[in-house]
Amino acid sequence: MTALPLSMKLLVPGYRGRWLARYAGMIAEFERVVPELAFGTSDDGVPWIERREDGLRFHGFWTEPANLEVWRILRPAMPAALDPRWFRLVKDYINRFLYPHMRPDLRPHGFAPGALFGFHGQHKDAIADYPDEVARAHLAAAFLPKPADIVLDCGAFLGFGDLHMSRAAPRGRIIAVEPDVDCYALLQRNLEHNRISNVETVQAAIWESEGELTLERSFAQANTLVAEVSRGEETSTVETVSVDALLKRLKVRGLDMLSLTLNGAEVEALKGATRTLERDRPRIRLAGWYHRGGKPIHELVTPILEAAGYWVFVGRRGNVMALPEEKAGPAK
Repeated sequence: MTALPLSMKLLVPGYRGRWLARYAGMIAEFERVVPELAFGTSDDGVPWIERREDGLRFHGFWTEPANLEVWRILRPAMPAALDPRWFRLVKDYINRFLYPHMRPDLRPHGFAPGALFGFHGQHKDAIADYPDEVARAHLAAAFLPKPADIVLDCGAFLGFGDLHMSRAAPRGRIIAVEPDVDCYALLQRNLEHNRISNVETVQAAIWESEGELTLERSFAQANTLVAEVSRGEETSTVETVSVDALLKRLKVRGLDMLSLTLNGAEVEALKGATRTLERDRPRIRLAGWYHRGGKPIHELVTPILEAAGYWVFVGRRGNVMALPEEKAGPAK
């Protein structure tokens, strides 16, 4: 059956209204941030946005057809100053700099999960949604960055989250790992343009061992080593490295946080982090909502983490937060 064109869908009573209600949280963020941003294009055609308050610049992707259709639906509620070509980039800025994966203690306020369409899974399943009040307070304190934190960000994409963490941990060390060649180039550009000195980058894919594997590649962040999760529009061969081997290579000891957003490879990443979990005992946040073999990732990683002496917190939508048992305290 051929899908109806958007112009016909918008004629259906209530169609646009339902979208506006579901995107209420994202619409509010656009209304708040667009006046604070400048928009431009680099000499080689890469779009950027820049914060007027501090000059921090974010390079990224132009709006692709799928997000352009979303903008067309939301258009009556979008700021008039927003050119739709930058819609995707502003959305990534909100999702990844203002509310990064590494900060499950942050989420948009005042909106139910059903009004957070356009945000990622961890935003709809943050610490604030955990049912136990004592656990919420302890988790929020545990995931609040410390000034000298050492962080390993696996699946760094464009580095927006690393720009956030570079400020949240100004005396710390952030290691941003990204396998996709296009994303990695933009990651490097964002760090270099903003003269970020406490973030270092690694172009590789996190796995349980060192070697080479096929990366399924699609637009922007839709890349994975696990074809079962997503088949790419094209493929490329990438270097793989385990967490343990990478930290040894970089002479890192005392890891404070491990962030895994790997589109299905979180299981193998933990299998390759045995020494790190035993020695450094970092706090962990990972995306557990993908499925492999008919099971959600959070069901596959929980036994691994529990065997390593971790207390595992799984949100209703599969967001995984984990603390060493000796640090879980009243959150247990």
